[in-house]
Amino acid sequence: MEIRTELTPLVRTDFGDDGAWCAVLRVVEAPVGGEGGVRAVVEVVDDPSFAAVSSERVVASVGADVPHAVVVVADRRTMVDPAKPLLVVDRADGTGVRCVPEALWALLNDTEFRGIGLAEMVEHVGADGLFRGVGGPQGLERRLAAMAALRRTGAAPATVRVPGRFPGAGGGSAAE
Repeated sequence: MEIRTELTPLVRTDFGDDGAWCAVLRVVEAPVGGEGGVRAVVEVVDDPSFAAVSSERVVASVGADVPHAVVVVADRRTMVDPAKPLLVVDRADGTGVRCVPEALWALLNDTEFRGIGLAEMVEHVGADGLFRGVGGPQGLERRLAAMAALRRTGAAPATVRVPGRFPGAGGGSAAE
């Protein structure tokens, strides 16, 4: 099993509840901040050969030449916890952070595009053990407001919808 994706992989490892998985995908794909808002840029790996695979094995399955800084794992906890926290793992040092799907875009922006190590983001994990954005939900709201203001002035590009793979919506697995 090798994962070769163009975008940051979001790998499903729990296949016990398709409804919970679809709920996770809906939140990940939904624009944060309303229509025209930002989205997490991920490529979904929905391959049963990853069922019950540990996050360490998932990370090891990402091709060495693939440039992604992190791998996102949707495991059993993601499916059963009401907050649907995804496990984001730094490929370089194995640091793991639980992130609510609504804040995944911000975490990926900082780690993948701004080059901030995931270990630096640990200080922003809340008392509940979840990353909800730098400065918590209020920090995300401030960041979204600043981005909206930039878009209104034309200083920031509009976000682009990156298609994910929803069960039954077609598309192939990113696993080879």
